[in-house]
Amino acid sequence: MKECKSGRIIIKKRRGTDYFFLRLNLVDSESDNNKKYSTKDIATNLTVSKRNQSKANAMLEDAIMEYSADAERMYYHNYLKRWLEAKCPSLELTTYEGYEYRLRIVINYFSEHKVLLTELKPEHIRDFYNHLLTVEHGTGKRYSIGYSNRSIKDIAILVRASLEDAVTLKYIADSPAAKIKTPHRNTDVQTKAYIGSDDVNIFLDAISGHRLEVAFLMALYYGLRREEILGLKWSAIHEDGKLYIEHTVSRVKSTIAKDRTKTDASQRNYPIPDKIRDELSKIRDRQSENRKIFGNKYIDSDYIFTWEDGHYYSPDYLTKSFKKVVRNDNRLDDSLTLHSLRASCVSILIHNGIDIKDVQTWVGHKDVQTTLNIYARTNEKQQNKVADKMADTLFSS
Repeated sequence: MKECKSGRIIIKKRRGTDYFFLRLNLVDSESDNNKKYSTKDIATNLTVSKRNQSKANAMLEDAIMEYSADAERMYYHNYLKRWLEAKCPSLELTTYEGYEYRLRIVINYFSEHKVLLTELKPEHIRDFYNHLLTVEHGTGKRYSIGYSNRSIKDIAILVRASLEDAVTLKYIADSPAAKIKTPHRNTDVQTKAYIGSDDVNIFLDAISGHRLEVAFLMALYYGLRREEILGLKWSAIHEDGKLYIEHTVSRVKSTIAKDRTKTDASQRNYPIPDKIRDELSKIRDRQSENRKIFGNKYIDSDYIFTWEDGHYYSPDYLTKSFKKVVRNDNRLDDSLTLHSLRASCVSILIHNGIDIKDVQTWVGHKDVQTTLNIYARTNEKQQNKVADKMADTLFSS
């Protein structure tokens, strides 16, 4: 990590206006022999004036403390900022942006509840986790009470990792998060929406004619993740006639295309049924026509699902388009999401007698327990059918 030895206020001009900036003199604390010195300029957004001079001085003191090598004076939220910055070079952009998003929640909380890193106790971590369960937070244009269990788990992983590194750096003796269990909201795991065998025709009718019809169809048929759908290329259809999952397009803030999948288990291949092969052939024909229309402005990206000019879709566009389909058809459950198609694939396969290990391989789960958890979550309709059948058998007059 980089430590601050000193700092000063400088003035920079932006669009014709003078602003105060903080210039910190840093040294790499993890470099033993050849210490690397650097400077870091931090914007204050304060225009140059006598009134803002004192504010800039106060911000400089806080910044120096944030980057201070003295753990006794370091607040936990400041340590988190430094920890994330130190992690940045080793992380892919989308991973870094995911860390940044989750850690912002932690930093904002501990910025209000200031606790020195050396005085951080298990009860502080416990109170923070409880805060996550009950806080009102924005989700787009709506507000929700409490973060999801998945979000809390992901945040807790980063909290533990940051404090384990603090122990390694000898800032603290023990991690206060080590023995604090991640809490869970009391939610019914079987209430999440999915498409069962009985709903398939309704779903197919709902997506019929949509520009993303084939993408949604393949998501359900193969149980593909969003980034896998977007990453499908014509070159992924190999000479053996199979479709190979080997490229993904994902996004947190930036859209990133990469030639590898989420896990090794995600690298899989599929036979292509005639229905999907025919639909893909139509898409290829349309792209050939668009290539002629756009000429040298056409983007030869090799992606299967693209706009008319050849540029691949944004991940957000896929998600929002699916939600719009769901909202516009009152036969579909309002809570269905694009990722629900993956769970739906698992449910349909298992309820049609496919072995659980074969289902795991089909959808590319690294752990069979993940497949079993989805099955348990989507099993409610099947249980209701069994209950109705038993009732008809035992209680019908």
